[in-house]
Amino acid sequence: MDNITHLVPVTCQCVIKLDPFQFNYYEQSCIEIHSPDGDHLESIGYDTQKQIQEEQTTQLQEQIVLLQSLCEKITQEVELPAQAIAGLGDLLFRVRGIFEKQDR
Repeated sequence: MDNITHLVPVTCQCVIKLDPFQFNYYEQSCIEIHSPDGDHLESIGYDTQKQIQEEQTTQLQEQIVLLQSLCEKITQEVELPAQAIAGLGDLLFRVRGIFEKQDR
């Protein structure tokens, strides 16, 4: 690979500089390093994935609270179209599914 720089020729230390595509992949998944025999040597990126998932969950929770607050402000005097009510129901159903998957 041309993106590997050996720091000291007599040791195994090296630096791998990711190109934009590799970095994007790294942010979206984990990278595993295997030996030529297929033995698992190292996993990289698990902590990054966990942090991203936690940030997304927090953001989703904040959006749910905002949506809930908005829904509470709607009085009986305001009538929403049936399509809007169905859309909100669908959205809340999908949000529930996301949280149920995370709890597993």
